[in-house]
Amino acid sequence: MKKLWYNGLFYTMESEGEKVESIITEDDRIVKTGTYNSLLSYLDGEQFEKIDCNGKTGFPGFIDSHLHLIGHGEAKNRVDLTKCSTYSEMLERMKKAVSESGSNEWIIGEGWNENEWDSIPTFSIDDLNRLSNTNPIVLKRTCRHVYFVNSLALNKASINDDMQIEGGQIGFSEDGQLNGLLYDEAVNLVLKAMPAPDDLYLSKAIISAIKDCYQHGIVGAVTEDLSYYGNANLVIDLYEQLLNEVPFHTHVLIHHTTLDEVKDRLHSGNRNVSFGGVKAFIDGSFGGRTALLEKPYEDDNRITGLQVTSPEKLEVITKKARENNLPIAFHMIGDLAVRQGIDAVKKYPNKDKLPDRFIHCALLSPKLIEEMKKLNIVVDVQTSFLYADYPWLVDRIGNSRNHYAFLMKSLLNESIALANGSDTPIDTVNPWQGIYTAVTRKAKNGEVYNIQEAISLYEAIKLYTVDSAASFGQDDKRGLIKEGYFADFILFDEDPFELDPDSLLSVKCSETICRGNIVYRKSEERY
Repeated sequence: MKKLWYNGLFYTMESEGEKVESIITEDDRIVKTGTYNSLLSYLDGEQFEKIDCNGKTGFPGFIDSHLHLIGHGEAKNRVDLTKCSTYSEMLERMKKAVSESGSNEWIIGEGWNENEWDSIPTFSIDDLNRLSNTNPIVLKRTCRHVYFVNSLALNKASINDDMQIEGGQIGFSEDGQLNGLLYDEAVNLVLKAMPAPDDLYLSKAIISAIKDCYQHGIVGAVTEDLSYYGNANLVIDLYEQLLNEVPFHTHVLIHHTTLDEVKDRLHSGNRNVSFGGVKAFIDGSFGGRTALLEKPYEDDNRITGLQVTSPEKLEVITKKARENNLPIAFHMIGDLAVRQGIDAVKKYPNKDKLPDRFIHCALLSPKLIEEMKKLNIVVDVQTSFLYADYPWLVDRIGNSRNHYAFLMKSLLNESIALANGSDTPIDTVNPWQGIYTAVTRKAKNGEVYNIQEAISLYEAIKLYTVDSAASFGQDDKRGLIKEGYFADFILFDEDPFELDPDSLLSVKCSETICRGNIVYRKSEERY
């Protein structure tokens, strides 16, 4: 049966300011848009359901262009360390978790960020060992490129002080002893040592993550999950099955280590799943000083970051992606990492319809931009990072380089395709933090950084809707309120275009409609 959604104000996002009063949907598609009276005439003689939108403002459903969906679900079911203001508070939270856990159970905390603590800590593995010598303990930094673990976790992962790990580092205290800190590829040894999750565990994480996405108006995402759970095909199976029950679209990136495992089942996409670029990490993060820079860090001139994947291996990965008619998806934070990504795709050009994904590109330069605009790429930005990464990022890279951090307007002016995402669980999944920072360039401390890179509210919302859909080749069916498109749209009690920009951070989704059905309603707080 058709549904008539009326008494609303729907921004179609086809062009700036374009609005319609009402929408007709049938099954999972939008059939027609227009005025209430014109749609009533269109439906004359038919049976249909009328749904009053009560004067709310509508947009196409949001699509997060880069996250880790299962990781988001996991984080919601683990010890939350994001609100800790001191090292001691983090340890206290873990002490409570240990007391509530069984012997030999892995205990995992998520989201610590020493840059937001009241004082600079000295990490000591002994502090975690005192909490438990029968439970492996793993505390993941907010960027997930740095772990803090106890001795039992190191033993389970067969990590010792003599090891050299390609693309990773092991932390030491001043006396030369292991301090429990692991960086980049070293954390993967811990992940591999953990018990492989079963389908019930993964299903719970997926459903939990999607239901949380609904609260924020998110109906689809580009996700990277295949390499973390021991069985890439199981993850794909669950997406194919579960997303019929909890409607959502996942565009799945393929970590290069899983390509051989899954390549025989890649398809052009259905309403639940599509497949995208071959993923590799070139560098790490600014927080852990492992983002790869052309010149040394401003606050530690001994280091320029960490080479997670060598340039030679990047070329091998890119060549293999091209042989399988796939784009690449490279994590690149620092300017040197971006340079290496450009070199790899220039050697093996992308002739596919789907663009290569340059993920993050948090630090650029005019020269890099000049080269990027010649490539078939989309830059996968995370403007929400700006909110939490300042003011300490200026200490890391200095004032002169900071002028080229988190660029937005400069890239749009050069007609370089962009899409915006959260990278959750690294940062909040709430799109309005990313929209707010894109428009105001304000960080958590209220200061404005690089205001010349601010973009309009229309441009910012577009990056979470049709531009995000375009990043994986589905802007002909997602990201707009338009006839023939998926019936994915969201409602708000207020019109964001009429708000003061500083109020954007507090905007809340009122209702989320996915495939023509209401999947979230704030007034009921149920799904």
